[in-house]
Amino acid sequence: MSEWFGTWFDSEYYHLLYKNRDYSEAEKFVARLNTYLHPTKEQLILDLACGKGRHSLHLNKLGANVEGCDYSLNSINYAKKYGNATLSFYTHDMREALPKNYDIILNLFTSFGYFETDEEHLKTLQNIYNGLADGGTFVFDFMNVTKVLKNLVPKEIQNREGIEFHIKREVVNGKITKHIAFEDEQEQWQYHKEKVAALDHTVLIDMMQQVGFTLQDKFGNYQLEQFDTETSERLILVLCK
Repeated sequence: MSEWFGTWFDSEYYHLLYKNRDYSEAEKFVARLNTYLHPTKEQLILDLACGKGRHSLHLNKLGANVEGCDYSLNSINYAKKYGNATLSFYTHDMREALPKNYDIILNLFTSFGYFETDEEHLKTLQNIYNGLADGGTFVFDFMNVTKVLKNLVPKEIQNREGIEFHIKREVVNGKITKHIAFEDEQEQWQYHKEKVAALDHTVLIDMMQQVGFTLQDKFGNYQLEQFDTETSERLILVLCK
């Protein structure tokens, strides 16, 4: 667990920093995806890097048969409280082969690009491809790196429940790097770092094709509108095996 995501994602302060995320928008996106994909009750969906399972749960409430997996043991233990006959969770490192085949795999909300090497990222995509049933669908949701780099905020302070998070952003060795420093409740300074590979849409599509995927659709936001390199908030790829 020495990699940054192994400790930071399990930290209570990670969830505190990001507690103001717009989950209502995310749930609307999941609902649109459900309408777009129109899965049958027999099809099995994997929410890969599901976090605490909020979106897996929402998808399941819409009638889908869902499994969620995540690297964070704390998040999965939390998610398991909401499991049922058609919703279950397990821990998994996406660099490892998936334990079974799925009809649909979702990787949402920039849950990719955390690893040190391109080889690890390609291996992850190959695992996803191999973990899909023939004719299966992969939905990949990533930041639009082109726009993010143009609008990168170098420094800011965010206050959450009396704790000031001092945040610095920069690009280091091809990775969008966020340095996070704060004084915890024991008045001890903590430092964490987030690193996401700055992979633009052309590089990502090439990687997808390298492992065997065929591109079906490309969207630029959670309303599933057309992708534009300069203006879109997101890069959402729909790919087929």
